[in-house]
Amino acid sequence: MRLIKYLSLLSLLINLTLFASSDSVLSGLKKSIIKNEKQTNELNSDNLENSWINSINGSLSYSNSDAVYKKREETNTLSISINQPIFKSGGIYYAIKYANANRDFLRIVTKNSEQVEVKTALLAILNIKKIDLQIQKQKLLIENAKIDILRKKEQYKSGFLDSSYLNQAILSENSLQKALIDMKSSRFNLLKTFKSYSDENYKQIEVPTFSLIDESEFLKKSLAISQKKSEIIKNNYLKKMTISKYLPTISFTAGYYNVRNFGAKKYTTYGLNFTMPLIDINRNRSIEIKRLEYLKSKLELQDTKRAQKEDYDAIVNKIKLLKQKIDIAKKDLKLYDSLLISTKDSYKAGEKTIYDVNTLQNSEKTMSLDAKIFSTDIQISLLELYARMNGKI
Repeated sequence: MRLIKYLSLLSLLINLTLFASSDSVLSGLKKSIIKNEKQTNELNSDNLENSWINSINGSLSYSNSDAVYKKREETNTLSISINQPIFKSGGIYYAIKYANANRDFLRIVTKNSEQVEVKTALLAILNIKKIDLQIQKQKLLIENAKIDILRKKEQYKSGFLDSSYLNQAILSENSLQKALIDMKSSRFNLLKTFKSYSDENYKQIEVPTFSLIDESEFLKKSLAISQKKSEIIKNNYLKKMTISKYLPTISFTAGYYNVRNFGAKKYTTYGLNFTMPLIDINRNRSIEIKRLEYLKSKLELQDTKRAQKEDYDAIVNKIKLLKQKIDIAKKDLKLYDSLLISTKDSYKAGEKTIYDVNTLQNSEKTMSLDAKIFSTDIQISLLELYARMNGKI
């Protein structure tokens, strides 16, 4: 069991590293937008962390008055002052803690957005590869439909079939041709989506091969869960900050004054202020709102954990079903392989036509393509899983 767990962890680390390095798939513009968002978040967080520090204010005033003994008096006043809280019943401590918690929260939000960008680009590549396989398969089906038309045309001319069978074969081939056109249109749209996220040639980008990881590891590295945990911490400090607003505050005050009128006066002041809100009709409601927001974030964490677990189970179940389809395709491939061998022998003996040989050859190739298509679907499902996990980008 230890060996299996070790191999699972090793696989996770390798795939996360590959997925993390795949941010090179993003265009220069996308990278610049993400970088700008990160820098903005950091600067806003720095501002929030220092928001409890008040500014030092300067003032310069001039007045001219003749109110005193009918003599004109000019006064110039220069002042520099500060009113800085130094104790807020824990409010300063919680403000700093809240700022750092908010910084962590924003980092996870940004990382999640970046992960989505990378996933969208890689998903487009995988879907292009998938539709390329589907187009190959569709062309083989069209070849078989054309062979069926030739066969029915000969049978119709020989009088073995009426025109309705030939007409049905022609309509089937037309339907397959129209479906091929739709596939090509879908491929064009996927390529357009990829180009909106990347400057690279999709053919030159090697998408990592993902493997299934343990549920516990997925939940441990889930970005959605990490974001909710970070939000709980943030809301807890915000609640405590709100409570501290209604508790005693001690502020340090200081000032420098330079007054010039009849003579020059220079003096300084300093002291302490004690303040506390006595009556605030919204006090209880404001505190209760923050308490409820904190409680809500804790409840949302439990809901997110459950949703992430359900999503993991759904992806695992989808992969399980896709593997069953791959097994069926491989089983059919073996069957067609044996039928093709016997049909070729019968063709050499004059018992079968070249139409039979070509039809079976095409059908055998479609089974092989089916297995590859289902394998690509598995990688698409696993990409969705890895995109939700915390990886270094």
